[in-house]
Amino acid sequence: MHNRAIVFLDMDGVLADFFRAFADWAGVNHWKELTEEELAEELDRIIGSDFFANIPKTPSCDQIIQLALGFSGSYSILSSPLRNDEENTIIQKKIWIQKNLSPLPEEIFIVREKFPFAQYQGTKNILIDDRPDNIIQWKEAGGFGIRYQANKDDIELIEKELINIQL
Repeated sequence: MHNRAIVFLDMDGVLADFFRAFADWAGVNHWKELTEEELAEELDRIIGSDFFANIPKTPSCDQIIQLALGFSGSYSILSSPLRNDEENTIIQKKIWIQKNLSPLPEEIFIVREKFPFAQYQGTKNILIDDRPDNIIQWKEAGGFGIRYQANKDDIELIEKELINIQL
C-alpha cells in the first residue's frame, strides 16, 4: 500500500504532442480540417508504424513530471492504445517513454479503460488527462481527475488542482 496517491499521467495531449504530430503526419494545420473519412484513413495509416515512438514532447511535459514527483514522489503512465493496433502502440509508446521521460515512471499501463485505476493499490489516485470522458469516469470510480490539454491549458491549472486535493 502506498501512503500517497498515485499520480497517473496520460501521454497523448498531456506529455506527448500527439495533435501537432498527427496534423503533421496528415499534412494539415489542424486535425479538425480532416473529414471523418480522411481522419479514419490517417489513423489507419498509423497502424504498424513507429508514429507513437517519435511524437515530440509537449512544452509542459517535464514540468508536469516535476509536479507529479513533488506531489507524490513518483508517477505512473496511464495511456490508451490506438484501436486495431494495440500491441504495436504499446511497444511504440514504451520506446517513447524511454527516450523522453526522466526519471522514468514507476509503472506503465497502456490500456483501453482507465477508470479501474482510480483506486488502484487501495488509494484514491489522481489522473491528469486531456479527455473529458476519462476524467468523468475516473471521478465516478472514486479518483481525483484533472483535465489538462497541453496545447490549451497553462501548467498552473495542474498546480492549483493538486493543491486542492485532500487525501
